[in-house]
This record gives sequence, C-alpha cells and structure tokens, in this order.
Amino acid sequence: MKEISLTVAILLVSIATISAQPQLEKGRILLGATSTVALSGSVSSELISLGFIKATYKYGSGPAEDAFKRTTYNILPKAGYFVIDNLAAGLHAVVAGYTEKDLEYDDTYKESTIGIGPFVRYYYPLDRFYPFAEAEMLFGTARELWYSDDERTPFVMLGVLVGTALPLGDNVTFDAAAGYLRSSMKDTDTETEERVNFITSGFCLRMGFTIYL
Repeated sequence: MKEISLTVAILLVSIATISAQPQLEKGRILLGATSTVALSGSVSSELISLGFIKATYKYGSGPAEDAFKRTTYNILPKAGYFVIDNLAAGLHAVVAGYTEKDLEYDDTYKESTIGIGPFVRYYYPLDRFYPFAEAEMLFGTARELWYSDDERTPFVMLGVLVGTALPLGDNVTFDAAAGYLRSSMKDTDTETEERVNFITSGFCLRMGFTIYL
C-alpha cells in the first residue's frame, strides 16, 4: 500500500510539473516553510509541527503509572521579495521549543530557541525544475529552564545551501536543498567566569514548500 501511495504521489507531481511555471519576476513575494536547523536539543529535523506526548511505565502486573508529559513545537516561517528577476531577499525565523514534566516529582524541564535573520536566494529556472543557491544568517537565543536555573545563550548561525525547487503549480514549489551550516553560541563558565564559545558546524538536508504571490 505504501508503494502504491508513493507511486501515485510521484505521478501527481510529474503531471503538475509539465505545465507549472512559478513566477519569479521582480516585485513578487515569496512565502515558505522549511525543515529546521539543529541549534539545540529543542530543534529537530521535522517540518512545522506540534506534538503532545504522555508516557507511562508498568512494573510486572501492577497498574500503569504516569511518567511524564512532553510538548514540542516548531514554527519556521520565511518571507522574501524579488528585488530583481529570480533573486529574492528577505527574513526567515525559527521558533521552537521542548517541555517535559515529570509527573511523579512535578519537575519541569524546558528548552526554547528563537532566532531571526536575513536570507537571499537566487533561482536558475529550467524547463521542469528550478535550481537555486541560498545564503542566510540567524541571530537568536537558546534558553534552558530547570528548577531555579534559567540559562539563556545567544547564538549566531551562518549557512550556504544549494537545491532545487520542483513546481507543484504556478504558485507553489516543493524545495529540497543541501548545504553547510555553522553556529556559534557564547556562554560564561559559572566557576571560572570565563567566556566560552561553543561552535558547531556540518552539512544539512532541508525540505519544505514555497508559495509565490
């Protein structure tokens, strides 16, 4: 059944791409939602999502007992303006979070990541798909809350990606891209009072959808 559904989906996309021609002229607006960037434990590789989970445990034949409740969310908007044909510039953001509550001890652990920054994307239109290159920056804060500890860490992220946009209609594309990301978080060691700079870098794969108005 899964194979049949996948085949049907591929056929529908193929049919849509025969005549679809997204408009990339100067003055158009770009609105999109893409996969997340792993800046901290609160940001996963999911698309925009909202989840509520309740876990229980059971010893032998005894009754089930509640263990914890978990809530996660990801909101990943992007908006741009075509300053010239095929070149869009704008802002993108990430608002993501993770909350876990221990139901036995009534303890709560929270993580959240908020960031915003500029991006530019250039398309090279072909007949059936539109390759593009994108450069971006994000400025924000990663926060961890546990008992009385409330730690906030600023971060900066830089990224360069290349990908392709597959038309699903005259105003919508499915985007897939791969690229290199580098993020830097600055913190202070509580014992030595020295500044610590955490740097992470690596390659990523992103997927999402873009609307052109």
